Amino acid sequence: MKTSQLPQGSARLSIQTHQLGGLAFVLGNFLFVMNKWDEMSRLFFRRYTPDVISGQNPGLILMGQAALIIGYVASYQFYAARANRDAKNALRLFSGGGIVVALTHLGFISALATYVPASVRPYVEYLFFLLILALAALLAGLIWFGALNLRQPVMGRWRWLPLFTGLMGFIGFFLFSGENITATFLVFRTLFAFGLIGLGVSLTLEKPIQPGLQK
Repeated sequence: MKTSQLPQGSARLSIQTHQLGGLAFVLGNFLFVMNKWDEMSRLFFRRYTPDVISGQNPGLILMGQAALIIGYVASYQFYAARANRDAKNALRLFSGGGIVVALTHLGFISALATYVPASVRPYVEYLFFLLILALAALLAGLIWFGALNLRQPVMGRWRWLPLFTGLMGFIGFFLFSGENITATFLVFRTLFAFGLIGLGVSLTLEKPIQPGLQK
C-alpha cells in the first residue's frame, strides 16, 4: 500500500524567524503604549486608573524590553538583506539605538534599585544621557531609513510608515517632552508607539526573501 506524500511546499508552513521577530516587536511596543496608560487616562478621560506597568513590575518590563530587542534584531536582519548601503546604515542606527534604549530602560526599574551596589548608584543617572543619545540615534535612523524607503522601497508595504513614525517620535520626545507629562507629548508618543507596532505588523506580513533577490 502506497503512502501519500505531502507536497514539498507544505513543509514550509512553519512561521519564519522574521515573523517571530515582528510579533515580538508588536508585543514590546504594545507594552510601551500601556506604560503611560495611567497618565493618558488622567489627561484624556479625566479619571485615574492604576498604572499598568511601573517600576514595581520588573518581570513585565524585562519581558517588554527583551521583546523589543528581538524585534530590532529581526528588523535589521530581514531588511538589511534587501537594502543598499545607505539604507543598511540607517537600519543600523535605528536598530542599534533601539537596542540601547531597551537596555538602558532596565536601569530605571525601581524594584531592582535595592540590588544595585551603593558604589554604582551615583552613576546610574548617567544612563539617562545614554538613553537620550540612543533615542536620538533611533529616531535619526528611522527618519533616514523612511526617506530612503520612499525613494527606493525596502519594505513590502506601508512605505510611508517609517518616516511618519520617526517624525512623530522626534516631535514628541524632543519638542514636547519635559518634566511634566502633557497631553501633547502623550499624543505624539502614542502615535510613535502605534507606528512602531505597525512596523512590527509589516515585518510579520513580509514574504521571505528569495536567495536570488538578495543584494
